[in-house]
Amino acid sequence: MTPMGRNVAISAIMTLLAVVAGAWWMANYERVEVDREVPLRGEAAYNSLYALKRALIVSGHEVSSRTSLDIGELGDHDTLILGSDVRTLSDAQVQDLLDWMGNGGSLLFALPSGMKGRDGELLAALGIERSGYVHRVDTMGKAAAQDDGKRKRNPNYFATFTFSEDARADFDLLIGDTEDGYFIGRQSWGEGSWTVVGDLEFLDNQHLSRGIHADLTWQLLAPLLQGGRAHLIHASGLPPLRVLLVRHGWPVLVPALLALLAWLWWRSVRLGPVLPMAAAQRRALREHVDAAGEFIFRQRRASALYAPLRRAFDERLRREDPAVAKLRGRPVAFVRQALLPADLNRPEGFLQAVKALSELGLQGSRTS
Repeated sequence: MTPMGRNVAISAIMTLLAVVAGAWWMANYERVEVDREVPLRGEAAYNSLYALKRALIVSGHEVSSRTSLDIGELGDHDTLILGSDVRTLSDAQVQDLLDWMGNGGSLLFALPSGMKGRDGELLAALGIERSGYVHRVDTMGKAAAQDDGKRKRNPNYFATFTFSEDARADFDLLIGDTEDGYFIGRQSWGEGSWTVVGDLEFLDNQHLSRGIHADLTWQLLAPLLQGGRAHLIHASGLPPLRVLLVRHGWPVLVPALLALLAWLWWRSVRLGPVLPMAAAQRRALREHVDAAGEFIFRQRRASALYAPLRRAFDERLRREDPAVAKLRGRPVAFVRQALLPADLNRPEGFLQAVKALSELGLQGSRTS
């Protein structure tokens, strides 16, 4: 088979295999549409009441949504849905809310979660306090209580509240009982009103689409929406920075901590005893000269020490007595014999001394 024929055969086989694979794929699989939940984006990602906001806008209501409460933005006949923790309200904000409700405002809020004894200023001003938790009402209208110590935040449970018996007649709406507590209550306040619910999770984006939650939402909000603006105060939804760092930043924090510990360990090897204080600098020139002289003498280089002294002597001699300086060149023994004769009593010694002294005298007279 020629090379061209072999290439044609290979191409034909590959094409046939592709056709067979395609036919098998089309016979066993079909294209279908699948609905999948995707993460929320935009405002819906951080605003838990975004779905409620859109529903109210579609219903024709004017809506504003914020993360913090501004009493000055509330009108006399507006409705405030407080989705944040009411325990964060200050005394001044609570008093402003009470005055606003007295002028016709409507307030909807949820009981705070957590342990008893920390109800906040708003609940104290309204005369209610938390009592426990109760299972959400079923279709038969029955409730099953759960121990407060074992309850964790769960969409199937409402927090409940209690109040003094004298205040029962002041409520326009109460759902619950005296044994397990009440989880929904509404009371008039001046020209306005306030409504408390055990939990507002049925208003958030994940639960509002359910039929029973939408019905409950409308039952609670319909009497409150009297033509004013609806103000939605939602929690920021962002945990503290330290929680975000631990939850999402550990892949960076752990290696950085290990690197820091390794660096500290590496640097600690170089640590040693405390060094003594450095001696103060001082000018000990004589000590340096003595030490240098002793070192040179030990090296058998005494001539190097003698030479500068001899040069200094010669220079001084030339300056002070030039005539004597010109006598240089005579042997030392000759000069000693002339000036300090050892044995003048011996004829030979006397003659040598006289001869040497005469020669020195003659040389000195010639130089002068």
